[in-house]
Amino acid sequence: MGGMGKETKIARVLIAISVVFGLFAVATLLAIVIGGLPARPGIFPAGALLLAAVKTAGIGFGLAAYRTIGRGDLARAGRYALVAGFLPPLDLIALFAGLLVIFPHGEEGAG
Repeated sequence: MGGMGKETKIARVLIAISVVFGLFAVATLLAIVIGGLPARPGIFPAGALLLAAVKTAGIGFGLAAYRTIGRGDLARAGRYALVAGFLPPLDLIALFAGLLVIFPHGEEGAG
């Protein structure tokens, strides 16, 4: 991580935070499906299970973005983070991290 820019390090931390929050969301949704937590009226267990499956795919893309940043392929990592951010439910932390990695910054070119 020593050769990374400041924005890249921040994006990597944000992606890690997004993955941890995603794991908590999936655990909560699975608790609703299993019946450990009372669901609000209008939330069906099948819908919660479907949302948990989609969020798990988002976590997978978040992990792929985290590992790809470590390898130095920032464009691909940004795309993975954007996909993780746009999968329902919308993950603004991963979305911001993806945009932070993809767009070039003036500090890198100056010098």
